[in-house]
Amino acid sequence: AHALRTPLAGMDAQLAVALRECTPDIRPRLKQTREAANRLKRVVSTLLTLFRSGIETHWQEVSVTSLLHNVTIDRLEISLVQPANVEADPDLLAAALINLLDNVVQHGGHHVTVRVQVDTRFQLISLQDDGPGVPESRLQELQRALALQDYDGHMGLGLMMADMVARAHGGTLNIANTGSGLGLTAELTLRRKPKA
Repeated sequence: AHALRTPLAGMDAQLAVALRECTPDIRPRLKQTREAANRLKRVVSTLLTLFRSGIETHWQEVSVTSLLHNVTIDRLEISLVQPANVEADPDLLAAALINLLDNVVQHGGHHVTVRVQVDTRFQLISLQDDGPGVPESRLQELQRALALQDYDGHMGLGLMMADMVARAHGGTLNIANTGSGLGLTAELTLRRKPKA
């Protein structure tokens, strides 16, 4: 963990200094580089979380409001429809949400609405964005790859990690275009905490 995090922290510090001292003409490129380094930090953090747990789930009652409050992704506005708690591993769930939210920005979205539904057996966390959506043929390919856990070559790390986290909780990740034709909905279905 130290060998991965320390160089990234050093890069971020150097980029922060460079942004303060640079000329206006190169500022946009440095900002873009710093945003990419921050995305890499989030991916590394998720990988370390998955490695730490070995996909072993440490169940707790988790406030979705608190998780989202601690997530900062540049150029993304997040709205939670109502405060809600779920039963999940807080580190794994945070990693899944960060990756799904980061995907929104990467694909042109600026706003995400988060909804949580809980019943006696399952919990659904739905993230609906305002991005361009996914072409139908690509969406079918992604859905098929998620269903078969055939990640390699079919999707990026963000979707793969979110699906792995959902499966660690006895659930699945599903993605679909919204009915309005604009935006994508990602749904994390998680089983409730098993009774002792």
